[in-house]
Amino acid sequence: MRKKLLSLAVLALLCVTGVRAQVDFSQMTWVVRAGFSMMHVGGDGISGTDAKAGYNATVEFNNPLGAIGEKGAYWGMSLGLGSRGFKAGKLKAMANNIQLSPFTFGWKIGVLDNFRIDPRVGVYASVDYATKMKAGGGSISWGDFADGLGVDRNAFDVGMNLGIGFWYDRFNLDLAYQQGFVNGFTDINSNKFGSFMLRLGMAF
Repeated sequence: MRKKLLSLAVLALLCVTGVRAQVDFSQMTWVVRAGFSMMHVGGDGISGTDAKAGYNATVEFNNPLGAIGEKGAYWGMSLGLGSRGFKAGKLKAMANNIQLSPFTFGWKIGVLDNFRIDPRVGVYASVDYATKMKAGGGSISWGDFADGLGVDRNAFDVGMNLGIGFWYDRFNLDLAYQQGFVNGFTDINSNKFGSFMLRLGMAF
């Protein structure tokens, strides 16, 4: 797992370094997006869990990608707040996190006047800053839950973002899926977190 994380970090650094020279501040577009998500956990041996409502909000920039930028290709970066979690019977688990996407590649395809479709792919890294597990009247942190089971908890995650946006002028309806690659808890089979997101956005 450490080798996988290191490889992703090196890849992100190479990509950011490669496109840094492509930044054209005169053509940079800032985008604010916010909405809700349906969070889940999955993996080998995971059963009896359901999706739980969460949230995601980001600030990002897009910049034309070299010569093909005139045709709608772009790259970007984003920073935001999000969540991951799940439900299992009466148990509700949620972790609030900070998310950084070091690079995203997309293509805004013109369909009609002022209407564009925006498929994209990227990677992200996140770190939890507040967690809660609640069943009935009491609640504990994810760290306390892990200690009770005698396992470790990973507050960090890295993964992939896949999405498609629909633009009318500078207004955006965004559908996306986020899948983490790191187990939330060690020594409990495979337990990786993901979420479907529906957000509204605006470009500036």
